Amino acid sequence: MSAGAACPRGPAVTDRTDILRVSPPLPRKRRLSPSGVLLHAPAKINLNLLVGPRRDDGYHGLDSIVARVSLYDRIELRARDDGQVVLACAGFDCGPAERNLAYLAAEAMRRAAGGSRGADICLDKRIGPGRGLGGGSSDAAAVLEGLNDLWLLRLPRERLGEMGASLGSDVPLFLGPATARMTGRGEILSPVEVHPFCAILVLAPRLACATREVYRAFDERPAPPDRQLPPETFREPPSAWRGRLANHLADAACRVCPPLGEVIDDLRRATGLPVHVTGSGSGLFVLCDDPAEAQAVAAKIPERYRPSCVVVEAG
Repeated sequence: MSAGAACPRGPAVTDRTDILRVSPPLPRKRRLSPSGVLLHAPAKINLNLLVGPRRDDGYHGLDSIVARVSLYDRIELRARDDGQVVLACAGFDCGPAERNLAYLAAEAMRRAAGGSRGADICLDKRIGPGRGLGGGSSDAAAVLEGLNDLWLLRLPRERLGEMGASLGSDVPLFLGPATARMTGRGEILSPVEVHPFCAILVLAPRLACATREVYRAFDERPAPPDRQLPPETFREPPSAWRGRLANHLADAACRVCPPLGEVIDDLRRATGLPVHVTGSGSGLFVLCDDPAEAQAVAAKIPERYRPSCVVVEAG
């Protein structure tokens, strides 16, 4: 059976009371024992997201500057000797195992290993679904890397990238550089230097955007062609470029989920800063140059949104 007992639960974003404290970057991987490994699977934000028309293969051409940030799902992997993959979850809803990307990644690795290896996956889901933060894709990438290490498979990174792309367009992103330009349907990555930053994530718990619905709304009213900002733009502090960012899916996300637009307007009025949508929504972020600015801006956020906020760093 693919589902197991629930994992011990850590604090989800909506449990936090210390929103002014910056959540620091954590190590990607740590060995727990010869048969166990602990993984931190980071969220991402799309700093700039340009979307082209739907292609003949059904995908949309993307051109996005993407940064991983210090909000993580926590995954423990432990080897089994019966060839089974068993998923147990805590925190946000992981969905059915047969559709969970962490589980599907483990099954892909089990097949690559000849079908004889097994693993327990304990997934503490702290990155909520439907927020445009890439949590499921990040989980898949972490499991690919973790089982490659745990099972001593020594598959090259290129092979892991191919396996990741077969699971989802965003999975290779989490196997690549911490900040990258993402093109194609998301599988083509090139490193981009981005100035260190803090961001206030606003993850309103009752707002979620289904990616498929957002893209359908985008196709009904596509964005005009646009050019990506020059790479050197992002080497400056965010205060120099945060007002120039775009997300071609933001309007569609607000049409799919009208309350999202109201939250954006509230936050803009309160902070006096640009408020951006990440991915297809509904996650929002406000970019800050450093922790001091982030704390000052977070203090201006209306009380009703504060329980759903977290301050993160790039990387």
